[in-house]
Amino acid sequence: MKRGILIVGLVWLMAACQVAPRPETTPDLSPLSTPTQRATQSPRWPTETPAWSAAALHGVEVNLWHPWVGELEATLSNLASQFNRENPWAIEVNVVSAGSSMVLADWVEQGHPDGLVAQGVVAPSATLLTWHMRDGRMRLLNDWLNDGEWGLSEARRAEIPLVFWQSDQVDGWQIGLPALRSANVLYYNLTWAAELGFHAPPQTLEEWRAQACAAAAANRRDADRTNDGTGGWLVATDPLTALAWLRAFGLRDEFDPAGGGWRFNQPTALEAWAFLRDLVDEGCAWVGREPTPYDYFAQRRALFYSGEVLDLMAQREAMQRNHSQDVWTVRPYPGKNKPLVLVSGLSYGILRSTPEQELATWLFIRWLQAPQPQAALVRAGGGYPMGPSTLAYLEDYRAENPQWGEALTFIPIAQIPPNTPAWRQAQWVVQDAFAQALQGTTPRTALPDILAELDTTLADVARGW
Repeated sequence: MKRGILIVGLVWLMAACQVAPRPETTPDLSPLSTPTQRATQSPRWPTETPAWSAAALHGVEVNLWHPWVGELEATLSNLASQFNRENPWAIEVNVVSAGSSMVLADWVEQGHPDGLVAQGVVAPSATLLTWHMRDGRMRLLNDWLNDGEWGLSEARRAEIPLVFWQSDQVDGWQIGLPALRSANVLYYNLTWAAELGFHAPPQTLEEWRAQACAAAAANRRDADRTNDGTGGWLVATDPLTALAWLRAFGLRDEFDPAGGGWRFNQPTALEAWAFLRDLVDEGCAWVGREPTPYDYFAQRRALFYSGEVLDLMAQREAMQRNHSQDVWTVRPYPGKNKPLVLVSGLSYGILRSTPEQELATWLFIRWLQAPQPQAALVRAGGGYPMGPSTLAYLEDYRAENPQWGEALTFIPIAQIPPNTPAWRQAQWVVQDAFAQALQGTTPRTALPDILAELDTTLADVARGW
């Protein structure tokens, strides 16, 4: 199975080198043309009736709100300045950081404290879906994506992995355009595993358990009493980790609003919780006190931890800070039937306004999807490139960050969380139930009751989203 996964991933990477050599020109700001030959993997969409006037674009000013801070915020601001200088329509884009996705959502739903209004946003997919299905705020993107003059080229649409599109799709409509995608993965210390006698990453759940327990036993046996009770898997209960483990055991979590929402109370879910609870009870998994896992991993207090591809830079810095020479990597979850990762992230969305403002916002978002701007955002924030033409600008980045290169090979096995607005609230219910199941003070006999209560609570969420 591992070899097949890597082959698929390498095909994706080889395509970046063979068919998308690094271009030497700056992104083209003119309308994109559509090739006559349709790429086989390009998604297709129904369309709205186009309603815009290109002649009225000149001098239009729009606001794009986003949650990014630090280097990502600075990079997006620089890109907006470049677009403002170079676009042929004299469109003026103002980018404003809300500091977090939660604050941004509050600005959109409750109003900005200074009375500002956004025409574009960078927000989680579930939030965009909520604004579309509950409030009708979103300008659907189908007609622009398909348009021969203003749309994304067929080739560009086709190279963006389908799993990146799917988070923003509902009933055939494209609500958003992928901006930044990450994957929930397992961080893994290769050097320590080899010293424990394991010379390859675990391929099955039982192999994963064996390595986790061996690491915990090693920390109990060594002369350092401060690391007793650590090792193995550092427990994480965030929504994506909880969902990844449930799906690793074969859970089917399709959302059925007519049937009351989700049904997590399944034998596979109970099996997953029992497996992980055994690790906790046996000391092969443990709960840390620090808010982040990076130093624990660098200090060999965790052989594995669940994290995001976006965490790679923070982990590299922690290894340096702790003077660790260990070689480490990232791995998919070792599923019962096949390995998997969950992909999520932020997307560009357009809020309904005037036709001219909507088109101006679209043109900026489309420009950000060009390989050079997109590569700049990846360098600033990590995450996945949107296809081989973007990767062509990141070959040095991949060489300097081998774990990021490894994470690219997981795209063919990536899955998405439920793409329903109800997941925006439901994910926290799943997190709470998962944390309760793994808590050592919770009786093991209570696990079936927690699952039953989870379904009941999720049904209430589904009715009230």
